[in-house]
Amino acid sequence: MHYGTVNDAVEAGVTLTILGDNGTTEHINFVIDTGLTEETTLPQEVISRLNLTLANDGDDFEITLADGTTTAPMIYTVRILWHDRLREIEVVNMETDPLIGMKLLRGSNLSVDAVPGGQVTITELPPTSQTETLS
Repeated sequence: MHYGTVNDAVEAGVTLTILGDNGTTEHINFVIDTGLTEETTLPQEVISRLNLTLANDGDDFEITLADGTTTAPMIYTVRILWHDRLREIEVVNMETDPLIGMKLLRGSNLSVDAVPGGQVTITELPPTSQTETLS
């Protein structure tokens, strides 16, 4: 289970443990962005500090930002403690606050008390069949 709080701008956030390739461990504050479908992001300062491994140089990956512009960012591999297990994920280098997109939240329940200082809780859902179809 992960806990966080809502900031004064009414952004839900959570602190996650990140393991760097240089042996360091950091606790990084992420903003939860439900409009960000795939990616989890980190700024270059954090990527450099953790000495993360380049997974893709952006040549064949392009994303469209909220303002409609497109960019081809660098992608790095990072190890993250998620639901009490070490998980390797890819993060996109973006010069914003660290963001969690919906891909990381898949299989989780997100609960937000949407007021400044409100509680944020992320819990793992029990496994379900991915092959079930709606009747």
